[in-house]
Amino acid sequence: MTEIDVHAVDEGRFRAEVEAGGARHSYEVGVPAELVARLGAEPAEVVRATLAFLLDREPPSSILASFDCSIVPSYFPDYESELPGYLTKG
Repeated sequence: MTEIDVHAVDEGRFRAEVEAGGARHSYEVGVPAELVARLGAEPAEVVRATLAFLLDREPPSSILASFDCSIVPSYFPDYESELPGYLTKG
């Protein structure tokens, strides 16, 4: 099982640590306020759900070390339609 720890760094910016396959990976993730408002979720939960979504599609080492959630749909067009399901898995 993959463990995802999320901590606020600044308003709208988070540091996430992922434990997967015995290795630890760190990410800095930006969460746009409009995405949070649309989803009706806490920003940290959006980060956790986003990383879970990405980890279902690629290995931890393939995820950008620093990114904003707004770029994810350019790589994975189903991101915004699938994300609410990841929020409920939390």
